[in-house]
Amino acid sequence: MRTILFIAASLAIFTVQLDAALSRSSNPEAVPNGASGLVCESYACKDGDCTVGVETCDSDGEPDKPVGCFVVWSTNNVTNEVKVTMKGCFTNPSECNNTECIDTTLGTKNLNYCCCRANMCNREHKWIPEATKPPEQITNNVPHEATFNFVWLTMSVSLAILVVFGAYMFFRHRKPSMFNEIPTIEPEITSSSPNLAQRPIQLIDLKARGRFGVVWKGQLHAQEVAVKIFPMQEKQSWITEQEIFKLPRMNHPNILQFIDCEKRVELNNTDFWLITAYCNHGSLCDYLKSHTVTWQELCRIAESMSRGLMHLHEEIQSSKTEGLKPSIAHRDFKSKNVLLKDDLTACIADFGLALIFTPGKPCGDTHGQVGTRRYMAPEILEGAINFTRDAFLRIDVYACGLVLWELVSRCTVHGGPVEEYRLPFEAELGSHPTLEEMQENVVTKKLRPRIYDHWRNHNGLNALCDTMEECWDHDAEARLSSSCVMERVSQHGRYQAHTPLLIETNTTNDLPPKVAVESV
Repeated sequence: MRTILFIAASLAIFTVQLDAALSRSSNPEAVPNGASGLVCESYACKDGDCTVGVETCDSDGEPDKPVGCFVVWSTNNVTNEVKVTMKGCFTNPSECNNTECIDTTLGTKNLNYCCCRANMCNREHKWIPEATKPPEQITNNVPHEATFNFVWLTMSVSLAILVVFGAYMFFRHRKPSMFNEIPTIEPEITSSSPNLAQRPIQLIDLKARGRFGVVWKGQLHAQEVAVKIFPMQEKQSWITEQEIFKLPRMNHPNILQFIDCEKRVELNNTDFWLITAYCNHGSLCDYLKSHTVTWQELCRIAESMSRGLMHLHEEIQSSKTEGLKPSIAHRDFKSKNVLLKDDLTACIADFGLALIFTPGKPCGDTHGQVGTRRYMAPEILEGAINFTRDAFLRIDVYACGLVLWELVSRCTVHGGPVEEYRLPFEAELGSHPTLEEMQENVVTKKLRPRIYDHWRNHNGLNALCDTMEECWDHDAEARLSSSCVMERVSQHGRYQAHTPLLIETNTTNDLPPKVAVESV
């Protein structure tokens, strides 16, 4: 049996190599494996700004490693509108032997992927499903020897196909310890669903593109869900988000509700899906672009947001029924990662850069300068981070102060003019500040977003402005803790238009205790 398998596999490999050789000889523009200097068209979007360019592929100094160009696009099932998601270079593609970028996979799809190996071959892309060809009929005038050879060849190829297909199905249902070029062991995917791989999720509308992937609104039976799709190169972020969501006591009203995760494989393409609850109002950033908020709405959003951050930061002691909930630093806290539910309460999302602080264990990758540039605390910008748990939590609080400023800037309670929505530092530094500009203004000049005088005409807004300033203090150790921010904001909600200024003094600036007892 082993001999038969060996012969069949050898025949299949010979056939593939022969086909590749014929393809190279008939396509002189194709770039052979390991060739350097392949040029691809690039397409990427960041913060809504999409750019098209040219990218020269690099094989990372390994001449035997092939490179190729790729395109990922989506098609609206209703309007048939095609939207390109990403274009660029791809290292070590396994099945890219064409000089044209064509997806030939069968079935009705929302997402398509193709790759090729020729200069600028991904400028155009097509989806041409290959139909199954009927077998050719053998006429009666074929000589007996030719018929015998044909039958033998057909049986050999069929056997080879069966062996390869059987091996593919066998290894597909085994959990791989390593995946392609990413040296990270994938955690076991557990679910209450008896048939996880076949979840009937229909992707309806592309809602957002970000650094880690795309977010779709989807339909799962009668439930609306959000599906965040990570490309291959962001697999580690997908793994990190799973680890955060699956920690004890992460089922919290102000943390985005986790439903499940999936790894979807389609021949030459693999996607990593994260399925969560869908929030109709989208992100706080997008909501503020088109809405102003009343004082009551501001307090509801601010209190629920700070309560979610406090829960994230808090370490809760294990109980008889649940394990230890460790302290977590978000590391990319911003209005884009705060989502709004139907009742305008907030929940925190996007844990791709989060750090877990388990007592007695190292916190893992502590590369300091991560996150979104305009929300970076001064100590991050100048590279002077103290790599401790409390230092990372204070960085989140700095960003929380900037998000509170965004909320106040769109509040109507003061009776004065409400300007168009702007991101923090957008008025001072523009839409795309460089790292050097942020360092010069935030670190050296200690610049912060402007607090207008008429904001302080309302007692509650005045108190909230003071809280913001204590959140973004240049001295990290002087900043409020997330629990203190939550208590302050909950007190600010008691203010009406003309109540005297009064803040209770029973709040402290202590960071969350390293082991807190869960309140009953």
